[in-house]
Amino acid sequence: MLIGLLRVDLLLPGCYSLKDKRSIIKKHLFRIRKNYNVAVAETDHNDIWNRAELSFVTMNTLKEPVENNLRKILHELDTACDVQILSEKIELL
Repeated sequence: MLIGLLRVDLLLPGCYSLKDKRSIIKKHLFRIRKNYNVAVAETDHNDIWNRAELSFVTMNTLKEPVENNLRKILHELDTACDVQILSEKIELL
């Protein structure tokens, strides 16, 4: 079994409070969970209103579907107009 982990550090330029941040993050997490078979959590910058680190985990017996799934998620976040990707890292465990 192969486990894929994607960590994405995001800048949220339109956020001016934690309430704004939670609203934007919640919207993206709901859509990504619905469209992809992944577990997701906010793993860092919990108290900073314009930053977030999201971690996505998926697993499969083959390497290619795991990488493709994580790259699609990364592309979806990259094309979102309300978040900016500062860094990303894909790990296969």
